[in-house]
Amino acid sequence: MRTLWLVSFLGVMVGASGLPAQQADTVPPPPPPRPPKSSSTLITAEDIERVRPSVGSAYDAVQLLRPRWLKAREILTLPSSGADMRMQEIHVYLDDRDMGDLEFLKSIPAGQVYTLQFMSLTETSVRFGASSGPGIVLTLRR
Repeated sequence: MRTLWLVSFLGVMVGASGLPAQQADTVPPPPPPRPPKSSSTLITAEDIERVRPSVGSAYDAVQLLRPRWLKAREILTLPSSGADMRMQEIHVYLDDRDMGDLEFLKSIPAGQVYTLQFMSLTETSVRFGASSGPGIVLTLRR
């Protein structure tokens, strides 16, 4: 008896809101995600589309749009002696995996790129653990 009364009461409350019971339960879908905006550390698919006739690979896109990335090398002073230094080469990361050096970007068609993001040695170390250098993180279109 109490259950019937509670069901009736809830039905009246939902009806009192002015919305049919079916609409009261419906939640609108979230808005689609915004495409990323380009910056000095990010190349987007939109950036690549603007220069599309001039680029064939992800490497070509970086070379044309952010050539400084290709020259970015970080020098690391080894803690054992302040005089020892070694050059840190750029690595490419895809799906959180180190894919090697910049040559890997030459094998990726520019049309498959969603984003390319440049990360410093510190940023790659935080995200990927101890790394051998700064990196370019590649995200492909799915």
